[in-house]
Amino acid sequence: MSRIWVVSVGLVALLAACGSTTPAGPAATPAPTLAGTSWTVTAINGTAPISGNEPTMEFSDTTVTGSASCNRYNAAFTQDGSKVTITPGVTTAMACGADVMTQEHAFTVALTQVSGARTTGEGAELTDGAGTAVLSLARITDKPLEGTTWTLTGIISGETVASPVAESTVTLKIADGQLSGKACNTFRGSVTSADGSFKAGPLASTKMACASTELSKQETTVLATLQAATGYTIKGNELTITADDGTGLVFTAK
Repeated sequence: MSRIWVVSVGLVALLAACGSTTPAGPAATPAPTLAGTSWTVTAINGTAPISGNEPTMEFSDTTVTGSASCNRYNAAFTQDGSKVTITPGVTTAMACGADVMTQEHAFTVALTQVSGARTTGEGAELTDGAGTAVLSLARITDKPLEGTTWTLTGIISGETVASPVAESTVTLKIADGQLSGKACNTFRGSVTSADGSFKAGPLASTKMACASTELSKQETTVLATLQAATGYTIKGNELTITADDGTGLVFTAK
């Protein structure tokens, strides 16, 4: 009798083992692949940025660039799975309001603290070594070339990008095969753009004197670069127009 009881328990245990499954734990959320993507920063250490001065991040395979709030920045970037390293490099030197500059400093410091990335719904977070989000990100969709008002944020000369003259505003708009804008003077002319190619001009402008020699030189550079330009790229809210001689203009959609 004792032997039958032992065998029965063994059979029950065996049947229970065969019929049971171990509950699966929650699947790990994969880290976003950042290379080739563009983002707007929606929070710096949990604080929302100033409206209209949100930092941006545009990732290539090895760099991240964008607006730091006021100035343009360029940083080295690496990603290995969820591990991310950002090493800030050069920035432009334009001055903005005290609150914007304070935010820019906080953003720049946050870049140096990044050591990881994780997906959060439709967005992403860049985290520090403790897993705390230092930068919250939302994806940027590319602005259309036509119909967008673009504001000059950088002047390219070879490998360097200079800020526009302090407190100056240069705008550009393209619509229906026409380019128009304003530096010191308003300007306009024909433009052909398709699949990354760009050809503008000749451009005509009004003849008002600029308020300073710096502004006059900047206007001359902008008009000359637009007329020499052969290509353009758009990444998120940033338009870059380039010429074969290494000069170019960077605009941001505001």
